[in-house]
Amino acid sequence: MVRPVLVTGASGFVGQHLVRRLAATGHPVTGLDVVGVRDAASCPRGSYRFVRGDVRRRADLDRLVPEGGWVFHLASIVGVVEVIRRPAQTYETSVAGTELVCELAARRGARIVFASSSEVYGEGGGQMLTEDQPLPESYGSWPRASYPEGKLRAERIVQGFPVPSEARIARLFNVSGPGQSWRSGMVLPTFVHRALAGEPLPVIGDGLDLRCFQHVDDVVAGLIRLARFEGHVGVVNLGGREATTVKALAERVLCVLGVSAPVISVTSAERYGAKVARCRHRVPCVERAARLLGHRSQLTLDDMISDLASVAGASVEVPADVV
Repeated sequence: MVRPVLVTGASGFVGQHLVRRLAATGHPVTGLDVVGVRDAASCPRGSYRFVRGDVRRRADLDRLVPEGGWVFHLASIVGVVEVIRRPAQTYETSVAGTELVCELAARRGARIVFASSSEVYGEGGGQMLTEDQPLPESYGSWPRASYPEGKLRAERIVQGFPVPSEARIARLFNVSGPGQSWRSGMVLPTFVHRALAGEPLPVIGDGLDLRCFQHVDDVVAGLIRLARFEGHVGVVNLGGREATTVKALAERVLCVLGVSAPVISVTSAERYGAKVARCRHRVPCVERAARLLGHRSQLTLDDMISDLASVAGASVEVPADVV
């Protein structure tokens, strides 16, 4: 059955890739965002329409939630730079927006897929992160904590959905790929951008913080599998399978692109414009996604680097204020 779909945050990095994939497979798709699509040529034709609006406003959202369809709720402030600049909006978009989306989805009999974040795991504790482990009681101080606190509160709202089997939560780990902007602080596009410009690649402190990156095409595939699955899912990690330190990531970028540039150590204040707490270890267990959905990331870190570089300077980047 081809269901009608609403994607909130449709002008965002993941949102743009998701609506293209859904429209290409025949779903009638509506995209909602406070920011318009700036690259009109990239918009899917035929079964896609875009509406400018805010998930926090009932009047904007009410007419768009499809009866018996799917809602991919991606709307969020993204990037450390933007979170620090707008903490209240970051939190409100996650919480108030999710409350309204869930209310209307329940009323229309729609299925909701909520894009949460690996940041709800906090510091990570040096272990592989599983969906059922206890989450932190505190995420430190604002403004930085507004993002994980908002995402965790939104998860609780989704978990209270009247029909539990129709609400799914995807915790996304370090998504990257073609078209992702470096301007809001995302590490991999920043490294690619600077490497191509021959500028120093900045790592915070010793650069030994551990991360797993995943290609946006794999994330989109996982989200769609999550929507299609029949039965109770709850929370699922969607992440890559290759862990790397941030310093090794910088060196990998230089190697893949075949360029030479220094890798330098900076403070978080120098990197983001404000001091923020570091997470030393964020590596997901992805066995639940494999077992329930048959989903594993297929594209490699080298694929991400190459794809980012292939469109750098040739495409319109997603604006930093997309929610």
